[in-house]
Amino acid sequence: MTHTHSDGETAREYLDSLRRGDLSALLLHAQIDIGVTGSGYEAQMVVVVRAPQPFAEALSKLPEHDRKRIAEAVLSKRTYDAYTATDIIVKVVGDPIDGPTTLLPDLIIHREMMIAVATGQQQIQEVDDYYSARQFRLTEGCAAAGIKYENPHASLWDWYNFWKARGMDTYADRRNYVRTLFAGPVASAVGRVHNPSPVNEREPTGWERVDRSLGKAKAQFLAASTEEEWQTVGLLGREVLISLGQAVYDRDVHWETDEDGKKIGSTDARRQLFAWLHHQMSGGDNKEIRAHIKASIDLAVHLQHRRTATRQLAALCLEATSSAVSVVAIIAGRPV
Repeated sequence: MTHTHSDGETAREYLDSLRRGDLSALLLHAQIDIGVTGSGYEAQMVVVVRAPQPFAEALSKLPEHDRKRIAEAVLSKRTYDAYTATDIIVKVVGDPIDGPTTLLPDLIIHREMMIAVATGQQQIQEVDDYYSARQFRLTEGCAAAGIKYENPHASLWDWYNFWKARGMDTYADRRNYVRTLFAGPVASAVGRVHNPSPVNEREPTGWERVDRSLGKAKAQFLAASTEEEWQTVGLLGREVLISLGQAVYDRDVHWETDEDGKKIGSTDARRQLFAWLHHQMSGGDNKEIRAHIKASIDLAVHLQHRRTATRQLAALCLEATSSAVSVVAIIAGRPV
């Protein structure tokens, strides 16, 4: 068999265009090779995906149609080839990966194990120990990552008794139930693969609404996988800045109107912060500090109106908002 190396970015872009961020994320740590076996009419294209555990196991457990989609994605720009591939060969390479980034492959392995025992492909007694241990890890890991995971089946025997009691007589009924159960957690876990730690954790400011809103923005980023969800990070960033403006602005101390003479409203975070900022850090020596906070505010406002929001823009917005909060807290003399 002859081999050529493939750029995994091409496959991920193709899968992302199909809104299959789950499959794209599984390839993030993978090495991909393309080969041809046989010759003439017997020639066949082979796609070999090498990945560390548990990503390799998740790839190998994917249903046939998902494995075929990955093969198509790898070959999507090779229009000059006369052959196609309908499956992938998965190989384990490197040291296993651990931490929050493994939530996605573990969820997929867990999902496929539930389907396998419910469709007669595996015996419960052969895999229940692995399922129970993984269920415990997923329950704790998803809770820590802010991912909503509501699988009530502590063991595969629980799952067996459930489908019997509910009258799920067909394999299709059981598959649909499991796929619906895992749809939300899998989508949320995609973000953890791309960026398990999107922003540096900072100490709470002590402004309750500011800290609470910033926590919501971080949780939204970790769960987001679509343009609308990334755009919501900008909306939540704006809420953080509104709360920040209300925390520091005092109408009796700072200006009631902005530089153009317009009255500063109760939810006008931008003008509130600018008024406070010019009062606290006035003069040319402090212009860079003022510019930093103004740019953070502008970025958050820009993202909430950006219908083509991306994960990168959402991460930048979240980091900029967090930074603005920290800078304001330092100026205000809060503990940081």
